[in-house]
Amino acid sequence: MNVEQPQGAPAGTSGIAGARKDAKSTGSLDRASEWHAKGRFDDAAREYEAVLAGQPGHAGALHGYGVLQYQRGRTAEAETVLRRSVSLKPEVMSLSDLGGILVAAGRREEALVQFDAALRIDSRHVVTLVRLGDTLLEMRRYAEALAAYDRALAVSPLVLDALSNRGGALRALARYQEALDTYDRALTVAPRSFESYYNRGLVLRDLQRYTEALQSYDQALAIMPRHPAILLTRGRTLIDLGRPSEALVSLNDAIASQPDFVEALYNSAIALERLGRANEAMQRCERVLALEPRHAGALISRGNALLRMAQCEAALSDYTLALEIESGSREALCNAGTALRYLGRYDEALRSYDGALALDEKFAEAWSNRGGTLYQMCRAQEALESYDRATAIDPNYAEAHVGRAMLFLSEGDFTRGWPDYEWRLSDPKAAHRARILPQPMWRGETPLAGKTILVHAEQGFGDTLQFCRYATLLAERGAHVVLEVHPPLKSLLMTLHESVQVVPAGELLPTFDCHCPLLSLPFAFATDQQSVPNRTPYLHPDRARVQRWENLLGSKQRLRIGLAWSGNREHVNDRSRSIGLATLMPLLEADAQWISLQKDVRDEDARVLGDSGIVCVEDEMRDFADTAALVQSLDLVISVDTAIAHLAGALNRPVWILLPDPAEWRWLRDREDSPWYPGARLFRQQTAGRWQDVIHAVRDAITELKAL
Repeated sequence: MNVEQPQGAPAGTSGIAGARKDAKSTGSLDRASEWHAKGRFDDAAREYEAVLAGQPGHAGALHGYGVLQYQRGRTAEAETVLRRSVSLKPEVMSLSDLGGILVAAGRREEALVQFDAALRIDSRHVVTLVRLGDTLLEMRRYAEALAAYDRALAVSPLVLDALSNRGGALRALARYQEALDTYDRALTVAPRSFESYYNRGLVLRDLQRYTEALQSYDQALAIMPRHPAILLTRGRTLIDLGRPSEALVSLNDAIASQPDFVEALYNSAIALERLGRANEAMQRCERVLALEPRHAGALISRGNALLRMAQCEAALSDYTLALEIESGSREALCNAGTALRYLGRYDEALRSYDGALALDEKFAEAWSNRGGTLYQMCRAQEALESYDRATAIDPNYAEAHVGRAMLFLSEGDFTRGWPDYEWRLSDPKAAHRARILPQPMWRGETPLAGKTILVHAEQGFGDTLQFCRYATLLAERGAHVVLEVHPPLKSLLMTLHESVQVVPAGELLPTFDCHCPLLSLPFAFATDQQSVPNRTPYLHPDRARVQRWENLLGSKQRLRIGLAWSGNREHVNDRSRSIGLATLMPLLEADAQWISLQKDVRDEDARVLGDSGIVCVEDEMRDFADTAALVQSLDLVISVDTAIAHLAGALNRPVWILLPDPAEWRWLRDREDSPWYPGARLFRQQTAGRWQDVIHAVRDAITELKAL
C-alpha cells in the first residue's frame, strides 16, 4: 500500500498542529509523533492511546493512530480509526491515507471516492494525485492515470514516483517513445534509480531495441546486483537477441537468488531448448509445473523440448493441455500444428495453424509452418504463398526464408533457392547459426589464390559428406583449405585433396584469411543443376582397410549388399525417414550376402536382426574411414536417407536410396537419379508413409540385377 511514511509526524502536519492546540496531553502526542517517526510502533501506540483516552474525538491523533495500525498489519482496525478521523475532520491527508488503506485491501473503487474527496479540498495535493494515478494504473485505466500524474508533475515536476509511474502508463498505452523520455527525466532526478533503469529497459525491449535494453538492465544491476526480476528480464532480452547461452547465465543467477522463481525457471527452459539441451529444458519445465501445475507456458515449452527429441505424440499432449488452460494461445495452436505435421496428420495441422491465424493473422511463424505443411502435401504454390505471407509480415523471419529455399531447391530452382537458404545462418532457433569470426565470410566474390580459407561443417554427417566436395573446388582456385569437420569424419576426408587440411572440431585452428560455412559454398559458387560438381569418387577408401574387410568377409560367393535402414532417432522427421527392419525383411528373399551398415541398432530392430541372417560388423566400424572401406567391398548399398547414402555416393559405389514422400530437398522431385551422385538410384514412396511398394520395387530391381 502507498500510505505515506511518517516524517516527523505520522501523517499530514496540519492535523497534528491542530491537535497540539487542543490536546491536554501535548507531551503524549509529541512523544507519539517522535516514536512513530523512529519506527518504535509499540511506544507510539501507547502514547496515541493515552491521548485518545482523554480525547476520544481527537481527529489528528486518530489519523496518526490509524496510520500506525496499518503499519502494524492491523488493516481492518486502521480503516475503522481513519474513517472516524475523517468523519470528525475531513482533511486532505487523512482522506488520502484512508484511500491508500482501501487500495491495499483491494477496494479500489472505494479508494477513488476518498481521493476525489481529498482533491476537492486541495486539487494540487501531490501525494494524493500520485496515489490516484497509481490506483487508476492498477485498474488499467491508463489514460486517466496519465492525467493524474501530469497534474502532480504540473505542481511538482521532480516527483520521482509520478515520473516513473507516468512512464508505466505511457508504456501501457503503447506510447513508447514518450515513456522512454519520461524515464530519462526520472533519471535526471534520481541518477541511481534502479527502477527507472529497469523500466527504461522494458520500454526499449518493447521497441525491439534489445541491445539498448540490455544496457539499461546492466545499469540497474550495477545499482542492485543479482536482483531476480532484472536478471529475468535481462535473460529474456538475450533470448530475443538470439544469445541463449548468455541468457541462461542470467536466468540461472536469478534462480540462484530465488530458487522457486517460476518465470526464471520457465525462461531458462526456453534458453536450454534453443541450445538443443532438450532434456535439461524438460527438467526445468517439470520444476515450473511442480510449482504451478497450470502454467500453460511451461507446458508449451516442455512440448517444444519433446518435439526436439522427436517425441511428437507426447509434445502434442502437452500442447493440448496448454490449450485447455489457455484456449486462445496462438503459440500452443501453432506448435500443436507442427507436432501434427511431424505425425503426418497434415489436414489437422493446417486446421491448427489456421486456428492460430484466426487469433492473429500477422503471426509469421504460423504462416511459415503452414507453408511447411503444404510443402509436405506437395501443394507447392500454396506453400509458397504462405511463406510469402510470413516474410511480408516479418521480412527478417529466417525460418520462412529457409522453408521457401527448400521448396525452390526441391524443384531444382537453385538460382532462387541458394540465396534464401543463406537465411539459415540468421535463424536464432537453429543450431547452425552464423559462426562469429573476426575474418570475413567468403561469398564467392573475391579471388582465393594464395589465401587460406576455413570451411566449417555446420550440420550432420550426411551434409558434410555431400558438400565436402566443394573443398576441392576451392583448392583448385589456388586456396589452401582448412576443413573443420566432426572428428569421426577426419580420416576419410583427408583423402579429398592435397591442399585441403582437415581439422577435427574442437582442435586449435591454424591461421586463416576468410571463412565459409560448408553449406554456403553452393551459393558462393552459384551452383545450378548443370554445374553441380558431380565428379565422383571424391572420397577414397584406404586400401589396407579394404583388404581387411575382404579378409573378414571371406571369398565372395553371392552379391554383397549393405543395408542401412534408420538414421538419427532424434531427427524430427525420423518417423518418415527410417524404416523398421521387420518391414524390410521381404528384401532378404533375394539370394545375397546381406551386411548391416547400421552403427546404432534400435532395440526393436535388434530382435529382428538376430534372426535375420544379416552379417553384423558394427564393432569393426570405428569411424567413417572403416565404413568407407566396407562400402568399397560391397556390390550394392541400399539405404534410407542417411549418411550411409551420401558416403556410398561420394565413393561412387552403386547405391539405392529409399525416400519418403516428400523427400528432403536435396533429392529433388519425381526423379529416379540424382545430379549429386551419378551412381545413385532413387526409390520413392508413391503414397506418404507407405513403404511396401518401395520395398517391392527394390526387391524386383535386385532380381533384375542378378540376372545381368
